[in-house]
Amino acid sequence: MGLFSWLFGKREPERVVVRDRIWQTVAAKLRGAGREVNHAVTTGRAVLLLAHFPATLAAFGEELTSRKLTHQAIPDNLTPAEALKYAAASEPRVFFGLARQLRPDEFPSTEELPPSPLAVIVLERHFLRTHDDVIMRFAASLGNRTEVVFHSSLEDALMRLFAGEWVANVLRQLGMKDDETIESAMVSRRLVAAQAKIAREVEKRGDERPADSPDEWLSANFPQRG
Repeated sequence: MGLFSWLFGKREPERVVVRDRIWQTVAAKLRGAGREVNHAVTTGRAVLLLAHFPATLAAFGEELTSRKLTHQAIPDNLTPAEALKYAAASEPRVFFGLARQLRPDEFPSTEELPPSPLAVIVLERHFLRTHDDVIMRFAASLGNRTEVVFHSSLEDALMRLFAGEWVANVLRQLGMKDDETIESAMVSRRLVAAQAKIAREVEKRGDERPADSPDEWLSANFPQRG
């Protein structure tokens, strides 16, 4: 923030807006994310669709196919500048890949940017916050107020660690339907706390072991709860 902005209270444009959408089931999550991708495309926006694990991305493939959305895999070491070039193309409108394929700008520009032409939709939260942060750092170079929407479900391995079946039961008793979602600051805070706890355990072990699915990652890196 510049001196005059600090003195007179002018706020810098917010680069990244993060939202957590929580679904009851994995199936509902995939359908909900599919609707969001479809809505972005039909309103003229390109979509950067991401997952942390290959198994999660593969599970969403059927949703993309059923909606007849043209899509293209992103290359390794994708930069924000390259992603914006993709967004400017007429076809396809959906670009998908793994978060580990992103290469955020090491020194992102502090200049004011136009609104982002890309909607960033993520099919899961990672067990370690550092992996989610890679997506946010990447998004910060895509434009002002880039919206990053994380879709999770109460059946996801990470959510089961701190939410448990009782949360799903309570929501059902309150009348929440399978195709409805919640956005809760309290749930988001508890999710951050769970990620921090897992990070401490992984640090004790010395390193993170890669995996193709969330359950496989949990068994390899947090075996006492896998």
